[in-house]
Amino acid sequence: MTESVELFCTVITGFEKVAAKEIAQKLPARNVEWSRGNVRFFIDLNLISLTLKLRSVDNLYAVFYENQVEGLQRMSKMEAIAEIQKQISFCNWKLAVEAWQTMNGKKSSGGSERVVEQMKQFIQEGKETEVSDESPTFRVTCKRCGEKSMHQFTSMDAASKFGAQINNVFGWKCSVKEFDMEVVLRIERDQMTVMMALNRESLFKRNICAYGPTTMRSTMCFCMLSLADVHPGDIVVDPMCGGGSIPIEGAMAWSDAFFVGGDHHELAMERCRQNWPIDSPANQSNCEFVQWDATNLPFPDSSVDAIVTDLPFGKKIGSTTDNRLLYPRLIGEWKRVLKKGGRLVVMTHDKRSLENSILKDRSSWRNDASHIVNVGGLNCLCLRITNVKNV
Repeated sequence: MTESVELFCTVITGFEKVAAKEIAQKLPARNVEWSRGNVRFFIDLNLISLTLKLRSVDNLYAVFYENQVEGLQRMSKMEAIAEIQKQISFCNWKLAVEAWQTMNGKKSSGGSERVVEQMKQFIQEGKETEVSDESPTFRVTCKRCGEKSMHQFTSMDAASKFGAQINNVFGWKCSVKEFDMEVVLRIERDQMTVMMALNRESLFKRNICAYGPTTMRSTMCFCMLSLADVHPGDIVVDPMCGGGSIPIEGAMAWSDAFFVGGDHHELAMERCRQNWPIDSPANQSNCEFVQWDATNLPFPDSSVDAIVTDLPFGKKIGSTTDNRLLYPRLIGEWKRVLKKGGRLVVMTHDKRSLENSILKDRSSWRNDASHIVNVGGLNCLCLRITNVKNV
């Protein structure tokens, strides 16, 4: 029988349901559940490399231990650290190493059989393993959830002492920057979860090489585009595209739809050309960029299937005063070019200006969904509305 593993995926807070839907659609996943900032599910161990196809998740981890450490919040620093170190004996290190090996397509020194034997000798005889030239490198990261004052120890305390115990038991070499494996502790109140990181670089670091002041993560772009319910043959427009992150993500994820991005600033157009060079043989032909005025788009009435865009927040660009005048003009123009039934997905921190703009023409729009999304520490509104009445 094929062994299964539980995966823990970090996602953008506010888009957990979107990520869970993608996971259920793309993977042979079981027991898909989500909570704030993450989605968890089970999948066969030999299939975990399929998770790299996901476009809504930032990071992937294999869970190989989870338990309540009774009274962890009440313990002194020394007691708590000693209790955390004890948990190493209960972790499924065989599963952790095999998950890492499967995802990376290579075997660690000695493989999973070696860590099982080392742990057995440590538990029965107290035998520790010396570091050797063949020893893999690793680091431990601790992430505590909730109020940090609930524990007497710091995240650094837990990470360093747990890492020291890994070094003692397995003889792995600790390296903060140059490491093969990353072990992650997640501690929430008395709950302790131990995970193995499966991707070295965050999955949102794709597509973009030229960044602007408000460039969005590729994972956030995908989630917004998913809300637009893109169909084959659709024309999808980002009227304020900046460096083109939304159209580029769309073109990569939906090869059977066409994406157009535009911006009024020449510097933005230059970033688009760098991020999506037309002479690259790897690029599809389903994405184009045009310099324009977002309040006067070069499209006929009722010609666009969906508009997906990141509005100026009034922080780094513009102001809330400007937005009160700008947003209604944008919404009116976008209603003109959208087909009846066309979808509009917008994101902004200036919730009041957006909501007031929609209310001014409420009979033309149907509110389908709203998400409060964490964007760089700001709680932003992502709204999906449908054009129900053309001008």
